[in-house]
Amino acid sequence: MAVSRSDLETVRHLPLFQGLAPDALRSLLRDAEVLAFSKRTVIFEQGEPVTRFFGVLSGWVKLYRLRPDGSEVIIEVFGPGESFAEGAIGMPDGYPVSAELVEDGRLLAVPVAGYIERLREDPELVVRTFASLAINLKRLVSRIESGSSLNSSQRVGAFLLHFCPPPKPGGDPVDVRLPYDKKLIASRLGMKPETFSRALANLRTHGVAVRGSKARISDLALLRRHVSPE
Repeated sequence: MAVSRSDLETVRHLPLFQGLAPDALRSLLRDAEVLAFSKRTVIFEQGEPVTRFFGVLSGWVKLYRLRPDGSEVIIEVFGPGESFAEGAIGMPDGYPVSAELVEDGRLLAVPVAGYIERLREDPELVVRTFASLAINLKRLVSRIESGSSLNSSQRVGAFLLHFCPPPKPGGDPVDVRLPYDKKLIASRLGMKPETFSRALANLRTHGVAVRGSKARISDLALLRRHVSPE
């Protein structure tokens, strides 16, 4: 499916394409397409030749590697308004990870060959590409840092704060929808499901109550102090 006008509006907010004039963006994406995938569809597997990178229009995508015993190691999870696999451009050994849809979703698929040609022609696009890679690298570094410096309940609290909508006036409770299932959140945070459950129980004393796929934060300031006591 070609990139529609409404999809183009979403795409232009991806870090790779922010600030590009509409005509320049349409030209850049002339060979791109929008693909709809069902939950658990594997987009690419580790080691496959790098032919495309992606922007997430809807849904969630997990990047993972397999251990020798077949278990998964979650590298990252990307959602709407984020791009992934652009860092694999030019990797001779293929994609360094596998990618799978966590839920039904739509992705912008950008062919690598045409994009590389545009990089050769447009220095500004090179800068944007490096900026996007830097954002993803910073995100990974922050995740590694929090994994080594925060305990499990602090990590879960930080995760909830990341997805927290703007606070309501007057300090009313804030509701947060968990973006994907708890097992994947636990894996994403580098902990076992039982550790994740204990962390959620601990967060009750810090104003967090979780039911199903929703969390209610009764006191944002209290939770922030727990996550960052300094």
